[in-house]
Amino acid sequence: MRVLGIDPGLVRTGWALVQSTERGATVPAYGLIQPETNQELQRRLAEGARELRKVMAEQKPELVVLEELFTAPNHPRSALLMAHMRGVICLVVEEAGAPLLPLTATTVKQRLTGNGHASKQQVQGMVQRLTGLDPAQTLKWDVTDAIALGIAGLHQREHAYANPTFTTVSRTRRARGVNGLPADVAARIGLV
Repeated sequence: MRVLGIDPGLVRTGWALVQSTERGATVPAYGLIQPETNQELQRRLAEGARELRKVMAEQKPELVVLEELFTAPNHPRSALLMAHMRGVICLVVEEAGAPLLPLTATTVKQRLTGNGHASKQQVQGMVQRLTGLDPAQTLKWDVTDAIALGIAGLHQREHAYANPTFTTVSRTRRARGVNGLPADVAARIGLV
């Protein structure tokens, strides 16, 4: 399965294609969408849409996982500006006909590390471990987060196929393996 994780941002939007293989998860492609910050909002959004359309056409994902917005009471303007780009992303994904799965950052962190409040460094470490990416390779947090979204979406999709009644609200009580992953999934991606 080919899952595209997208970490939305008005300055930088990280994206990563995560693919399941018999040996685990691989990351065949990733990148950043970075519209010029000195442009007006509408131009930045248009540039973001153009670049994402290219990514969707080249990568042909079977599922897109997009990080949900969270609001910080002290910074409501930031959330509103981010919502513009997230709306553009939703539109482009719909135009491409790909299913969209929204996940919160807390859910992604929980699925990857077993801790919904894990640090960026912990998430990056687990991403590298699960995908075999070289720890010496410097990745922007936006890309690491996009990879994490892709892995979490892959994990959720595998659960949905294995157990059609599985949802994010009602979780199965399967034996836990490593870092909160079910034992069978942890084994499949080489953690046990």
